[in-house]
Amino acid sequence: MHTFDVPVKLTRAQLEKMLRAVDAEGDDEPVQPVAPATTNSLTAIAVKKAADLIEITRRRSRLVSVANLFADPAWFIMLDLFVRQHSGLQTSVSSACHASFSPVTTALRHLAILTERNIIEREYDPVDQRRVFVKLTEEAKAEIQRTLLTDDYKDLAIAS
Repeated sequence: MHTFDVPVKLTRAQLEKMLRAVDAEGDDEPVQPVAPATTNSLTAIAVKKAADLIEITRRRSRLVSVANLFADPAWFIMLDLFVRQHSGLQTSVSSACHASFSPVTTALRHLAILTERNIIEREYDPVDQRRVFVKLTEEAKAEIQRTLLTDDYKDLAIAS
């Protein structure tokens, strides 16, 4: 495993280097599943809610007139990692970029920020050192689950 020192502000050369690394990962290779985490009913509800949010975003992105108005790449990366980790799947950097619903350079910038803030961790694929996997930290998974399980009706009452 390697330690990553990721700057928040990336130069063009750094972004191009990261893009070349993403291209080298090859999305066509199957991701090897890891042992699924034990899930309780609350976790299952949170995972279902995260998957629903991702699906709604996919549908919404098909509406050409508003496709770029709802950009929140970091949140979508975190939701995708949350669902995949609880499904026992590993996520490559290129897959995380795809999950962001944004251009690759934007997604890479958000991955760098998430790494710097200890929200995600990176680790090299032991089989192919060109590929890097990302995953949520345990603290981030717990925080996302708490966020997804918040009583929506209370939130709506406060907001109105």
